[in-house]
Amino acid sequence: MRLMTLVLVCAVSVASLGSETLASKVVRVSLNQNEPTVIKLGTRGITTLEFPYKIDALDGFGFSVSPSPEGADLFQISFNKGTNFLSMKAMREGVEGNLTVVLDGKVYCLFCTAVADPSFVVVFEDISAKTISGPRDALAKTKQISPARLLGFLDKVKAYPSLKLSAPEMFRNMEVAEPNSESSLEGLKLTVRRVIRDESLDSLGFEIELANQTDRDFLYDPESFGVRVGNEVYAEAISDAGGIVGRGKTQSAFFVIASTATGGRNDLAVTNKFDVVMRQIIEGDSKAPSQQFEGANGVPTVKHRSPLPAPPAAEIDGTPSRLAVADQEHRRKTHGHRRKTSKPSGDSVAAQSSEKESSQVTAAEVDE
Repeated sequence: MRLMTLVLVCAVSVASLGSETLASKVVRVSLNQNEPTVIKLGTRGITTLEFPYKIDALDGFGFSVSPSPEGADLFQISFNKGTNFLSMKAMREGVEGNLTVVLDGKVYCLFCTAVADPSFVVVFEDISAKTISGPRDALAKTKQISPARLLGFLDKVKAYPSLKLSAPEMFRNMEVAEPNSESSLEGLKLTVRRVIRDESLDSLGFEIELANQTDRDFLYDPESFGVRVGNEVYAEAISDAGGIVGRGKTQSAFFVIASTATGGRNDLAVTNKFDVVMRQIIEGDSKAPSQQFEGANGVPTVKHRSPLPAPPAAEIDGTPSRLAVADQEHRRKTHGHRRKTSKPSGDSVAAQSSEKESSQVTAAEVDE
């Protein structure tokens, strides 16, 4: 009887030890951009890595989907686009290598090494996503979109034609539309070529084409872009534009809108009808005083120039010259396009739709 009890105790001890050993094969680590994460791989079984976000891109030397047994590849990797996990194994003992993983627009480094006691599963957790304790914290986190992330998104919008072919996985979780809608403004033909939405940033990137159909240069404020959807105006957060379109020339401009004027989510779909808003600069008003407004979040908005006083009317034999008449006509035209608003109005104008819709002058607003 005593012998049977001893055997039973030993069996339970071995089972407990085996359970603890297997439990150690599942590892949970936090995402960390400051230092590489060590991944223990084996040569006989696979190790699966799970991430909190879908994988945007992978890059590493010595990693292959179909490595040859006698080749120079160090690790075998298995990955399906649009997923948040991958699997790896070492091709031989003692190999080491680093793998770069892009998640949610951020770059992380993994140091992979072949060991005798590999991990079976490695689960990565985003600690920052778990520290939200209430609605106020959630709203604060929504507002924290760094300029670097917006700049990275703008670069993706600019390079979309080439990246779509070379790295289509970068746009796997983004919505893309190419409306090619046209409008016009003072002889400038404006075409919305592409709209891309990044849900993780709650931001939309725009590629527009500006074609100057006049015999004079068209000047505009490169930081005054925005879009109007219905009665709401969303100003740019970042842009890449030249500020001038030469006579008879065509050029592209890019800008990104993020959140709303109050800092909340905009949740705009790429299928919306977007009217592009921009501010034309009239030659001769470069010395006019400027006024800078601030949005609700304290970020400076587009600078608006105060209107110049009407030039004196030259008279010839007591009759006003053509200069005075032209100035009066210009002021009547500007007044006819001005949008009624309780906020200070600027010189930003919405491009006139090609369907002969009446254009309106829109006060520029900024939301970041």
